[in-house]
Amino acid sequence: MLAFEFVARTGSVRAAAEQMSVTPGAISRQIRLLEEHFGTTLFQRDGRGLLLTHAGSAYFHLIGPHIEGLRKAGQVLHRSAGRTVIRLHSFTTFATRWLIPRLTAFQLANPTIDVRLTTASEWDESADFDAAIRLGDGEWQNMSATPLIENILVPVCKPTQDRKAMLTPEHLMRHTLLRVRGRPDDWQRWSEALGIDIGGLTNWRELESSALAYQAALEGQGIALAQRELVKKELAEGTLIEMANGQLNCGRLTYYLVWSSNHLKEANLLLLKEWLIRREDPAIDKR
Repeated sequence: MLAFEFVARTGSVRAAAEQMSVTPGAISRQIRLLEEHFGTTLFQRDGRGLLLTHAGSAYFHLIGPHIEGLRKAGQVLHRSAGRTVIRLHSFTTFATRWLIPRLTAFQLANPTIDVRLTTASEWDESADFDAAIRLGDGEWQNMSATPLIENILVPVCKPTQDRKAMLTPEHLMRHTLLRVRGRPDDWQRWSEALGIDIGGLTNWRELESSALAYQAALEGQGIALAQRELVKKELAEGTLIEMANGQLNCGRLTYYLVWSSNHLKEANLLLLKEWLIRREDPAIDKR
């Protein structure tokens, strides 16, 4: 029955197999046995996918509420066993530079909540999660969204002989600018807001992620446009310097903790939210 429900929702034997962690052959056998049991065809081919037949559609609508009830009951039982799993998805750079230290402290303070973190360089609409870190304006349909940091963009680079204690707009003309593939508009947004013309610059280097751009800047390979909150440690240590009067606050365009409205794990998600939006050192529990 579960194999049928997964195939009905995804339209694919392979996708259903991946979600159930079994082989496509096992899914096909379950569907075949179900069709033999009822003496009718439940699916028909449609290109590379599967569509429900009339009989299959009627069966799916009848069992759907019961399957969902079983799923919810399992989640409740899992929580009552004393441990809740929160599947958290985040951008890689944000996770390594801001999120993970706070999660470490959160886990120590909340041992009955198991936060399982997955990351990616770019947002994936197909990602499966209980909560996620998203970059945007906070407006996602049917989602609860809480801003986590101020998204302040500022050019940063390694202090060298010709830029000992200050980075100026003139340096942009003489050095390589580091651009992030997943954030292609940042430099244009920043330059327009500050009235700095970078239209004639041709010395660009594109990198896959902000983490790689920051590392390249630390090694003196160019100037990165950083999200200031994510390089605060390097700025404080002096391994990176920032452009004076070169900050752009992106306002609502920032990182949010999001989850579906009325989520079954909302009580624990609220605990996580309150922890993450604290301003004190996350490694210190001051409760």
